[in-house]
Amino acid sequence: MTFENYSHNWFTIALDTEKQIFIANDKTNPEFEATGITIESAVQNLKTIMAIEGNLREA
Repeated sequence: MTFENYSHNWFTIALDTEKQIFIANDKTNPEFEATGITIESAVQNLKTIMAIEGNLREA
């Protein structure tokens, strides 16, 4: 499995090339993880998970 990591302000993105999905993690709470077929969908899914948990910060 090959992973490529990219950083942004409050989240990180990894690409799982075998499954062809992006994985977004919160930098301060890496247990918050979401996937998507695009970077945007992975980040949006992460925002949704964090909002449900009450941990969404202003991005």
